[in-house]
Amino acid sequence: MSNDVVIRSGRTTKIGDHDAEIRDADARTVFVDFFSENRLSNNTVCISLGALHADGANGPVIDVSTRLRMDLGFAQILHGVLGEIIATALKPVDQKPN
Repeated sequence: MSNDVVIRSGRTTKIGDHDAEIRDADARTVFVDFFSENRLSNNTVCISLGALHADGANGPVIDVSTRLRMDLGFAQILHGVLGEIIATALKPVDQKPN
């Protein structure tokens, strides 16, 4: 899997009947493996993700990488998209001979 950004600045996507320009404000790609926040507040889903760093010489540290805020509607869409990606990744490889 690549870390390349699939949709870059200057491209457009359809939003209803309109074309919306995509702007990439140099968001960095980070690997996360820890939830530092997951809660619901006034119909807003609040998720913060971080990266755990641990080595033998020092105690573990979690660097918060991003804080996401979204309404319940978008959270449901995100849930569906993640479910599809995970289901595809977990499908057994077809091992039938050609």
